Amino acid sequence: MPRVVTLAAVGASLAALASQTPSRNFLLKWSGITAPGGVWRIIAIIFALANLKSLPFAWHLRIFRAFAYQLYLQPTPIPPHALFQPIVTSTRTSIFETDYNLHKSNSTYFSDMDISRAHLFSAIIRNSMRNNARKHGGDRGAEAIQMDGGSGDAAKGKHIVALGGISCLFKREILPYQKFEMWTRLLTWDRKWFYLVTHLVRPGVGRPKSYTLQPWKKGKADKALVNGEEKEHQERMREKLKGAVYATSLSKYVIKHGRITVSPEKALRDGDMVPPKPDGWIYKGEVSANGNGSIDESALPMASGEQWDWDIIEAERQRGLRFAEHFAALDGLHEAFDGGENGVLGEYADFLFA
Repeated sequence: MPRVVTLAAVGASLAALASQTPSRNFLLKWSGITAPGGVWRIIAIIFALANLKSLPFAWHLRIFRAFAYQLYLQPTPIPPHALFQPIVTSTRTSIFETDYNLHKSNSTYFSDMDISRAHLFSAIIRNSMRNNARKHGGDRGAEAIQMDGGSGDAAKGKHIVALGGISCLFKREILPYQKFEMWTRLLTWDRKWFYLVTHLVRPGVGRPKSYTLQPWKKGKADKALVNGEEKEHQERMREKLKGAVYATSLSKYVIKHGRITVSPEKALRDGDMVPPKPDGWIYKGEVSANGNGSIDESALPMASGEQWDWDIIEAERQRGLRFAEHFAALDGLHEAFDGGENGVLGEYADFLFA
């Protein structure tokens, strides 16, 4: 209803403006509406402005802007304790992104999440990429995974970041021109892959207490609670947050140096995002409420404040790894392709010129 009222008000204002002779003459002269094709020209301009993010090369501009800002222009250093914090980006769904059900098409979720992940991953690894660039390849370290049989030329070339896979679970529809936020954070990592999780949510439902990369922004502190109400308040907030989720995605990234795969732990250590492991350190597991040393079943990041040691880091990594292991297991589906050994149902071209 607010959208209808707003559109009606804008339409009435434009109609009143157009009713004035000087205004009408100016609009006609500027738009060329009296010239051949003038009406179609105006319609095309309006349609293009209403679908800017869907125009040719718009995606490229959006993603290169994210890379450039986080890698080269971001003024605030990332403290290590912020490793699992999310980055929030917002956008809207244009008409070109809607399907025949008049809501956001499932294929367009991925192009929007590209932008959010570009911001997050660039922010996390920027120091690592800079430090390694200064070394010109430098020490490969014991944690680089030899992918080429140990060739001495394996590490030649630039560092590159590659997306290895992505999945998305849809929960609620997103309507045309509806605004939404993408909350992307590091979930976990293994010997090869970084795993990122992205939540597409209703805008304004999150209440960040602080903004690490934007310290000039004020956090949204909750009102003071009477003793005994805090747990009830947290439960209400969790239900509110769950009800605000439109979709959730899991993706994995790898860093390559030539033909060498750089392990995530090495990349984070090179970027000063994790401290060196103490000699002889062994993770003994997180002690649960019953004291049996099991991992907390929550998927939520638990680290808070500025405490930052390998017990906390590994607890967070292990918690996220429970989800990432299922995602990584899907790699086996590549081997399920049999090339039509038992026949196929048919073969059809997708388009006239395919």
